[in-house]
Amino acid sequence: MIDTEIPSSLRRKADAVFEQTSPYPGNGFLHHCKRLFHFTSMLAAKRGIMLPPDLAYMIAMWHDLGLVSERDTGHNYLQRSRALFYRESQGLALPEFPAEKVDQCLLYNHRVLPVPNLCEEAECFRKAVIIEHSRGVLRFGLERARVREVFAQYPRDNFDRVLLDFTWRTIRREPLTLVSGVFFGHAVQAAA
Repeated sequence: MIDTEIPSSLRRKADAVFEQTSPYPGNGFLHHCKRLFHFTSMLAAKRGIMLPPDLAYMIAMWHDLGLVSERDTGHNYLQRSRALFYRESQGLALPEFPAEKVDQCLLYNHRVLPVPNLCEEAECFRKAVIIEHSRGVLRFGLERARVREVFAQYPRDNFDRVLLDFTWRTIRREPLTLVSGVFFGHAVQAAA
């Protein structure tokens, strides 16, 4: 499970943007994003879904940055994370992958309830977030030992403090996002 390969230029870019944008000391937020990448990758592999690893890493590392970014705009933090993704990835040689699926991965990853017409890749991100926040109680068919290995490799550190700050930021700035972005909202439009 441990990443031993030399990071690609896309992963280095993802790490650099994360480091520049995150205001939090400690490894809690960083490890959260890395766990999300691993859980998403594991779910995709289990389902036979082709999800470019470097792109999945970038999405995982940036999926929450809309909560703390001062440069990006959008009605809620999910839209700001998407805006940050497109701003920071402009001009990069990204793997071939539909922009609509990138959007779904970024906009629906915190949805607790299933989203009608959501692409399989975004569903993997959504379920990975649930694995993460349930601390591995819910695993969606992943082996308990492998999930525990990810949590052991990337300990929570100060992530509870980060979550408290996330909640406070959301309640203070955009309280309706807790309803429309996390629990309910519009279904994804089915492709014509």
